[in-house]
Amino acid sequence: MLFTAFKVVVAIAACLCIYLTGTFVIRSFTHGPPPEPEIGRLRKVNYRYRCTVCGTEVTMTAAPEDEVPNAPRHCREDMNLVVEGGEW
Repeated sequence: MLFTAFKVVVAIAACLCIYLTGTFVIRSFTHGPPPEPEIGRLRKVNYRYRCTVCGTEVTMTAAPEDEVPNAPRHCREDMNLVVEGGEW
């Protein structure tokens, strides 16, 4: 009798945990993406970066007005600037 009661309590606790986890996941879908930066605050650039580990190349076409963009990371390393086109 005691073992059966223990199994029922464990089953109810497991159902509650599964329900709460599912509710959390479903609620996370309701959050929208972060707002995009203002278009007027970006400038057009033409920077090309290459990963030194695997050779992947990335082209950056927009950057903040007042800042020099940081190199993106790939394979957990900073990418090297290959072509600096500056502003278009």
